[in-house]
Amino acid sequence: MKPAAFDYLRAETLDEALAALADTGHEIKVLAGGQSLVPLLSMRLTRPQAVLDINRLADLSTLERKEEADTLTIGALVRQRQLEIFTENEPRARLLHEALLHIGHPQTRNRGTVGGSLVHADPSAELPLLLTVLDGAVVLKSVRGERTVGARDFFLSHYTTAIEADELLVASIWPLPTARAGTAFKEFRRRHGDFALMAAACILLLDQQRRIQSIQLALSGLAETPFIVDETRMLLGSPWNKEAGRALAAAVVQHLRFVDDVQATAAYRRQLASVLVERIVEMAYNEAVAKEQTHV
Repeated sequence: MKPAAFDYLRAETLDEALAALADTGHEIKVLAGGQSLVPLLSMRLTRPQAVLDINRLADLSTLERKEEADTLTIGALVRQRQLEIFTENEPRARLLHEALLHIGHPQTRNRGTVGGSLVHADPSAELPLLLTVLDGAVVLKSVRGERTVGARDFFLSHYTTAIEADELLVASIWPLPTARAGTAFKEFRRRHGDFALMAAACILLLDQQRRIQSIQLALSGLAETPFIVDETRMLLGSPWNKEAGRALAAAVVQHLRFVDDVQATAAYRRQLASVLVERIVEMAYNEAVAKEQTHV
């Protein structure tokens, strides 16, 4: 299919882009990498009056490690492949690097942008999940000013975020786990390059007796947005063992609602969630133990 007719706008500066978005006479979609928008246009699932191309905004292509804040600040136009290469040599960004390797194929990562994936807000996508578990944030800008919104407030529902019609996501802020943290990412999908049926990311810290001191576990593909698993508090103050893992998985699955769809049955999803929760925490715990042994 071909897209419905639309006006093509190309911004040469950030001010031009923000002025275009502030024009309430147009329903505008922003074109960055186009890996999500172009198929939607072609299938006529979205029919904007105008498409705003922001690819010439070089200021949005910056990627910076801020040592004093222990964060990565990633411009909206940073390509996923660019970030993949950058994080390969950043030990504390290993969790992000692992997730990036699961996004589509190298060809799509060459074009797909970090900002575009976050704004698209597919509930099964890897980058929204990672920004959530890392408790990161996005920076939104408009002619009215600039604001920073935490990931857990930014993702609202399927393909829906807190961004306003006149705002542009200009950057995202990614806190880095401490050097001793155990991290793990895992997803289940039917074919390489597919969106995940289910995915999980975990960050775990141990005390000197190898008891779990803190843990962040987030899941995607199970709800309208990536979400933090609160039941992990039952693991605090104890070492990891198989019994604790099974108890955690049972507690998590009990509070989730599973439905049949074209990809999998509810029963299959329930079993998959149970296995994924248990496995991801064990992976993070084992890495934390290995790091403790290295630092002894």
